[in-house]
Amino acid sequence: MQQPKNNKMRKTLLIIPTIIAVAIFFYPTISNSNSTGSPGGKTGSPTDAGNCKGCHTDAQTGQGAEITTDIPSTGYTPGNTYTITAMLNLGVGSGDPKGFEVTCEENATNTKAGLFGASDPTNTQLKNNGTAVTHTTAGNSLNTWDFTWEAPIEGTGDITFYGAFIEASYPIGANDGDLFNSTTESFSEEIVNSTINLSSKKQFTYNSFTKIIKVIDNSNLSVFSLEGKLVLSSNKKHTNLSHLPNGTYIIKSDNNSQKIFIH
Repeated sequence: MQQPKNNKMRKTLLIIPTIIAVAIFFYPTISNSNSTGSPGGKTGSPTDAGNCKGCHTDAQTGQGAEITTDIPSTGYTPGNTYTITAMLNLGVGSGDPKGFEVTCEENATNTKAGLFGASDPTNTQLKNNGTAVTHTTAGNSLNTWDFTWEAPIEGTGDITFYGAFIEASYPIGANDGDLFNSTTESFSEEIVNSTINLSSKKQFTYNSFTKIIKVIDNSNLSVFSLEGKLVLSSNKKHTNLSHLPNGTYIIKSDNNSQKIFIH
């Protein structure tokens, strides 16, 4: 008389895990959303590779984003500090948490370029030893973030800012309704197109148009790469450097030395 009851119990035990499995299957996809800021390396740059969609896997394309700066059209000056603004164009989820990450890399080598500063620490914070910036918890209520960027050393050349942006859905962590945006902005290094005195004693000058060094006195000249390799020696009054590859060099006379950038 106990067998029917046992069969009923077995069926019940089989139904329970089936219900759980179905519930898990139909439960909304969960992302590892970061309202406290990007974990870093999510800008989509050549070095970072990944972007916000690594966590927000089902995010759709949003209304776009922009990176604006006060870097002049003539290019950045090495060592100068500039104001950078990252702006997310709001989509249908305009009331939801928002976030971003921006980095900067050299175009030639894809290495990180310059150093970022959190001029608004309430809403922004640094990542990756100052080579990137992202939002804070307070900052995820904004769609515009301001920060600073210190330009790299002379001879770095062309650079590009890479930005990735997310509008997260509600509740935070659910992919349904997330919007993803990305953007880039590129700049050249400022080029001085005039005759430059390379020595306080004016022992030689360099003309960036003709790429010719003119010796003021009878000094001998030596040209070194940044690695310290001697690439040219001259005792002439005029020395043409146009055959050298573009880059940064150290020019030394008998008593003076100076760095120049051949472009």
